[in-house]
Amino acid sequence: MSYEIIKGIKIKDNKVFIKGDSNNVYPKDFSSYHESNYFTIILNEKGESELNLSIMREFESGNFQSSLKLKWVKALEILYYGDLKEEYNLFDWRKNNFKYGSEEDKAHNEKRKSREFDLLLLKALNTKYPKARFIVKKSEDTFIHKITPRFIKFGYGQERAKKFNWREIAESKANRINGEVLEI
Repeated sequence: MSYEIIKGIKIKDNKVFIKGDSNNVYPKDFSSYHESNYFTIILNEKGESELNLSIMREFESGNFQSSLKLKWVKALEILYYGDLKEEYNLFDWRKNNFKYGSEEDKAHNEKRKSREFDLLLLKALNTKYPKARFIVKKSEDTFIHKITPRFIKFGYGQERAKKFNWREIAESKANRINGEVLEI
């Protein structure tokens, strides 16, 4: 299934511009913004809050993805790890283990189209991103410095430590370490 890799979204002169490209098209071109007629119509007919909700739905459903800290990506992290996690679990399509086309699956999909779900997405968009940062301490002066899918690099000194925004992520990275973690 394809998705859009988003590098930026901006509004200018009542038009919505997106810098992005499809994940399955090569070579990728992230050099310029292109107008999105679909989102421009939503902005002009329904307003900016409905535009933000529509973009948030695209990110939440996986149609848009980004490694940047755009406000919609931050809102997703708030849904996944923050105070809204328990509420979001009722709507999360990733946790839907119902057989495709079953009555339970249809009911879950209808619940995702409800106004209650839209309000939850808007609430996540309007929630402040946490300022707390977490680091993982392996030994007295050794901290996680860098993480890739294949390795974890350690560094000396707290100032060089990798900072995590969410305790849950810091704990999951600490669990990958062979050895004892002193504290998070």
